[in-house]
Amino acid sequence: MTYRFSFQKVLDFKEKEKEFAEQEYGTIKIKQIELEEKMEDLEQEKKKMFNQYNEVDRKTVSQILHVHQEMEHVNQKMKQLTSQSQQIHQQLEEKQLVLIEKMQEAKMWNQWKAKSKAAFQKQLDQKEQAVLDEMAVLRYSRRV
Repeated sequence: MTYRFSFQKVLDFKEKEKEFAEQEYGTIKIKQIELEEKMEDLEQEKKKMFNQYNEVDRKTVSQILHVHQEMEHVNQKMKQLTSQSQQIHQQLEEKQLVLIEKMQEAKMWNQWKAKSKAAFQKQLDQKEQAVLDEMAVLRYSRRV
């Protein structure tokens, strides 16, 4: 007699939900890393512009205006990326909460399955022991 968990389909569904939540969390985490890399690249670009600007002693007004425009453009990109970063951080926190919830649900169902299987095995062992006891009583009664 083999054990069959009566709520296996529910457990499978909870496991799938957990896997889906893990994938969503991973996707958002990758977006966050990519965004951080973009921000680092912009910081490097900004430093490079400062260094180029400082290398030349005399600058024309057009050079100064051009560098200023480039700096404004980089600063605008930085503001946009910072805003995106905050949104992604919020999404990441939400996905993390969902993931934790799904992991707890799956764990609960797995624990219930394990307890149910242990109870089934205990009941099976008790039945087997009862049969063995009955056999021993019958053997003893035949000897006497």
